[in-house]
Amino acid sequence: MDAEKREILQRRISRVRKAARKSGIELFLVSGEENKRYLSMFSSTSFDLVIGQERSWLLTDFRYLEAASETEPLFEVVEVTGEYGLKDFLKEKRPASLGIERAVLTVREFDSIRKILPECEFIAADGIAEKIRAVKDTQELEKIRHAAGIADRAFSWILGEIRPGVSEKQIAWLLERKMREEGASALSFDTICASGVRSSMPHAHPTEALIQNGDFVTMDFGCVFEGYCSDMTRTVAVGSVSEEQREIYRIVLEAQKHACEKIRAGMTGREADVAARDIISRAGYGKYFGHSLGHGVGLEIHEAPAASPRSSEILEKNMTVTIEPGIYLPKKFGVRIEDLSVVGDTGIINLVNSEKELIIL
Repeated sequence: MDAEKREILQRRISRVRKAARKSGIELFLVSGEENKRYLSMFSSTSFDLVIGQERSWLLTDFRYLEAASETEPLFEVVEVTGEYGLKDFLKEKRPASLGIERAVLTVREFDSIRKILPECEFIAADGIAEKIRAVKDTQELEKIRHAAGIADRAFSWILGEIRPGVSEKQIAWLLERKMREEGASALSFDTICASGVRSSMPHAHPTEALIQNGDFVTMDFGCVFEGYCSDMTRTVAVGSVSEEQREIYRIVLEAQKHACEKIRAGMTGREADVAARDIISRAGYGKYFGHSLGHGVGLEIHEAPAASPRSSEILEKNMTVTIEPGIYLPKKFGVRIEDLSVVGDTGIINLVNSEKELIIL
């Protein structure tokens, strides 16, 4: 592991230790896959992390010992065998308190640990790593920016493939293939492509439905680059649009642009949401915007912070947040426009560069 990565991990682990100490946690058992990857930069199908105030351990089996050794000296590598595993390790350490991620640790796993540590105090550690992950470092932001650039290029390319007679499934597949060709290692999530009346369903799965003249086509997609996700949505028109379609698109675009202009560090997730929602509500379509304005993006496609009507989270510099208002008219059509942004002190940095004025193909 090079010096830069080691320094980044040292900062992350130090922040986790500080948070664990405030919660009275002696040892922190990190179970979430993304949290383990964030705190070790190590990836395998089988490993555990245990973080203490002075020492930390990475437990894995023979297959990954050599790769895991790159995490030393930040982590002491412990070999797991058929006779020795995580429970044996914890029994040896006999912590007075153990932090656990309740949202990830199964009831069976918890019960088995509790049996071998009958005098241990178990403390909920949910959110400790996630809160730290929410503020991205320079290296993370660069990977997210690269992933967003891949999606941008895929969108520019797919415009030449959208025409009457092409199915939603074909468009989704072509987008996915193009992102792979541009360097993506995976998809952030299953690509959404919904045309015509199906565009009124925010998360419609692509079908064999054929695109027709007069349709709106909504595409929500993203990719993974070196472990980090991107997310964007564009709605385009095919052939022509009605006055109603044009007006709904105008309202959504106004709301999206207004939120992009207003969001900055220091505001709550609710205030960010209101920046777009108020415009849609004043236009008389509030009940047709039924989801939150946005969410954080990083190692996971949905992570902190939330930009929603109920979110009291404070947006901080270098958090990422999607800005994706929409209007969905049942049995008619829908429009969503989404950018992925980085929160700054005086505004956002938009990582999506694709055109969002109405495109008619």
